[in-house]
Amino acid sequence: MYGVQNYYFFPYSLPKACAIALFLVSLQEKKTQMNPNKTVSVVMCTFNGERYVREQLDSIVAQTYPIHELIIEDDGSTDRTVEICREYASRYPFIRVVVNERNLGLDANFEAATMRSTCDFVALSDQDDVWYPEKISRQVAAIGDNDICFSCYDRGVDRQHSTLVCQQYRLEALLFAGFAGHTMLLRGDFARTHEHWALASQVPFMHYDWSLAVFAQLKRGIIRIDEALNLHRCNPQSAIAKELETDPRVPAYMPYTQGLREYRRMQSRPEWQRFYSLVFNRASDTFQPLAHRMSGLMLRPDGRALLRLCGLCCRHRATIYWNGGAHGVMGKVRGFCYPLIFAYNNKKFYQDQ
Repeated sequence: MYGVQNYYFFPYSLPKACAIALFLVSLQEKKTQMNPNKTVSVVMCTFNGERYVREQLDSIVAQTYPIHELIIEDDGSTDRTVEICREYASRYPFIRVVVNERNLGLDANFEAATMRSTCDFVALSDQDDVWYPEKISRQVAAIGDNDICFSCYDRGVDRQHSTLVCQQYRLEALLFAGFAGHTMLLRGDFARTHEHWALASQVPFMHYDWSLAVFAQLKRGIIRIDEALNLHRCNPQSAIAKELETDPRVPAYMPYTQGLREYRRMQSRPEWQRFYSLVFNRASDTFQPLAHRMSGLMLRPDGRALLRLCGLCCRHRATIYWNGGAHGVMGKVRGFCYPLIFAYNNKKFYQDQ
């Protein structure tokens, strides 16, 4: 009798039953991930963005994942940006608008706004982007135990006329460049730690998003979603666009011929020593070993160290070179010369020094 009853209530062999149980557990975990049980703060910084900000606000309030709070911190706009943001705040109670008494600048403004956040996760927003509806939902589901989840993005005037951008994020790549803050979802406790923003105020060529990425890789890590979750519109008036402007009269060979001089000049600066010493000391032969080795070489002034650094950049160019596009013979050349290209492209930060 008991055998018959056991048969009906336990019709599978033990291995198959265990497999079914594991499947049900994993299914439940996936459902839990997708449930809106983690709160999200969105932080947007604005400055004279009346032309674009409405469309970005519309894309944020249309997210499929619930937004707990949207903090907008304006840095002294002289157009209708604040008026537009306050209009949205009157319609959506979770929106809060803060106007700075004085201009803080890009990095300090984003940090100040983030410190006002209260949620489990913080998503950073530019004023002139457009988020796709599943952006926050996908990132909350993907972040896991990492400090940052970011994604690729479309860059262009609109989605139909855009280019897919997938930026590097390993620590060895972050020795030379960061990736876009507008793609980031951060763990709240990580985002609200001042130290993680500090490099932006200490290193002239570094912005807040680069500083955050470096510290994330030195702590719980970063994960990337390899598809576009937002459109980054080409706004020639944005702070970063103006900073990235290049002189079309400068020959393409200049980074190769003058890069060494700029590399040596930057290497002598105290902020160079501070940044690369931080990475070298917090990494090790067993934790982030390649970045540990490369940062150590960047602290050494001898020519042999630079040649070894260039060799490592060439060998690992697929995960170091800024756009992953170092292919073919010229790709090897660019990969090998990457430290010099990096130094030359950042010389503008030291022109008055």
